[in-house]
Amino acid sequence: MSKQPLLSGFETLFASQNDRITTNDIRDFPNLSRDALTRHGKWFGLSGEYLVDSILLRFGIYTSQLPEMLPADRIVYHPTCELRLQIKTCCRARDGYFHFNLTKGYHRSPTGVKRYETDDFDLVAMVALSENAVKFSASRQGSQRIAISEIQALRTDPCASLERAIDDLRLTRPSVTGLMPASMLNGGGDYEQ
Repeated sequence: MSKQPLLSGFETLFASQNDRITTNDIRDFPNLSRDALTRHGKWFGLSGEYLVDSILLRFGIYTSQLPEMLPADRIVYHPTCELRLQIKTCCRARDGYFHFNLTKGYHRSPTGVKRYETDDFDLVAMVALSENAVKFSASRQGSQRIAISEIQALRTDPCASLERAIDDLRLTRPSVTGLMPASMLNGGGDYEQ
């Protein structure tokens, strides 16, 4: 049997895990250099998204991940409506606050950084990653923040800010429970308790 030679550039895909990804430089999170935070920004952003998923799922609220090229990160299946959720993550506080900029894109990308359009999302979830806390908001302000003094309340009642944000939207849309699989409505799922 003949052997197919690898195409140039694919060698790195088959290199050992230790050769490709080194996480030793982020094990001291959140006490990292600005360069390390920037270099691993996608990891931290994904961590923030998964923290939001985890909090919502613990309260019986399901989410669906959306493709990266869309302006919202998740669809949230709240009992009263479905919502498009944008998730922003901040790794550590500065001057007593976690700061969030509601912009899309990257400074070095061809399209640059832009403001979100009015209909890009319904709510924003702001993740204070080093504190494992999330604050939901319906505000469209380009710059928002979470005070360190808010963290304990966000941890105590993780969905309180979600309910306030939904109330701020004054929604009249119907529930999407009819669109969800019966196994999800009945609390189904393959997991060990």
